[in-house]
Amino acid sequence: MIRRSARTTLVTAACGAVLATGLAACGTVQQLSAADKVSTAFDKLGRSKSFSAKLSVDATAEQIEAFGAATGEKIDKETAAALTAVNLSVAFSADKPLKDVQPSKGANGEAAKADPSLSSSVALTGKGGASLFELRQVGDRAYARADLAGFARLVGEDASEIDQLTKNLPAALQGALKGSWVSFDAKQLQEPGGAGGTGASPAPTLDPKAEEGLTASLKDILDHDLSFEDKGKQDGKERITVTAPARKLTDDLLKAFAPLAKDVPNLGKLPTTAPKDVPDRNLALDLYLDGGALSAMTFDLAQLEEKPAPGSTLPLRIAFGKDAPAVQAPADAATISSEEIAGLIGDFTAGLAADAADGSDGADSTAPWDGPGDPAEPLTDAQVKELTAGGAMNEEQVRLYNKLGMSYQDIKDLAALGS
Repeated sequence: MIRRSARTTLVTAACGAVLATGLAACGTVQQLSAADKVSTAFDKLGRSKSFSAKLSVDATAEQIEAFGAATGEKIDKETAAALTAVNLSVAFSADKPLKDVQPSKGANGEAAKADPSLSSSVALTGKGGASLFELRQVGDRAYARADLAGFARLVGEDASEIDQLTKNLPAALQGALKGSWVSFDAKQLQEPGGAGGTGASPAPTLDPKAEEGLTASLKDILDHDLSFEDKGKQDGKERITVTAPARKLTDDLLKAFAPLAKDVPNLGKLPTTAPKDVPDRNLALDLYLDGGALSAMTFDLAQLEEKPAPGSTLPLRIAFGKDAPAVQAPADAATISSEEIAGLIGDFTAGLAADAADGSDGADSTAPWDGPGDPAEPLTDAQVKELTAGGAMNEEQVRLYNKLGMSYQDIKDLAALGS
């Protein structure tokens, strides 16, 4: 229930957010006062030099437990308490208005290069705002840290095993998993095969006519699928409800992006119609405006239930901020190499593949990471072609995993797990 709801919500809320953001650029809904306010609110965010967004569950532990009981999925007290404590935040800052930041570009098969003026961060925090994971990029350097013990305690697991699990890692990586900052070349996050083969693929070059067609399609979707209603003031904020038929909106978006499948890697893997768990009814998203700028967005997961129990509610909330503090490089970060990152990711992915192969979930494993495994038999070109056919991995990833000791079957299991 809750897993299905969360998955569907991410799709639905993301679509709503993207479409609402597009209002500022499309300019096709000026005849509706509520829609005009939404357009102006997003435009104000773009005129700022910084932006932040924080996702959280806007409910008490008791409400989360009650929602689980109402939907037939038991949520224990520890899990409910953890959900109330966790926040996922993203932030961007630049030396110019964010609307003027140039999009990432790549040419001749090179990795996409971001605008050098743009800095970014993503952070997962727990109880009391304690940092569980954080990744920043400032200029050509990336910075990361995590608190595995803190995360274990948050979800009710034994934190004492963390030292055993990480004892064979390089000192800098051990520190990074215990809350100390490490620094590495940001290209490891951008280049194909970077940081162990997990980097992004080169940015695709879209046909200008295809881009024009997409823009026209999105304008049409905005006109016909979304409705806006001004609900007046709530806690000093203007509340506007955006409503859309979930299945029709999803179908229309999939049709709009279908012509780009030949130019965008993995876009061809998108379904042609909405998944079965997307409801065939209207769903509503509430936007809150403060001084004309977007302040927050909420979506109630109870809407995704076929027959929600009376009074059951589990709202997700995204709080937005403009003119937030600029993203800064942390002081005293230890430098780690791409080889160390590749080794760590190779160990992790090899463990996932082994767990997938033997049917375990890895939860009972206490074996330390000992570094890359024994050499595996080199892959043939035919095997590489087969492993990359589904789009879950690219050739650089497949060959790197093979060099790190993963066999053809290991990588095949891992690809199946990822898809």
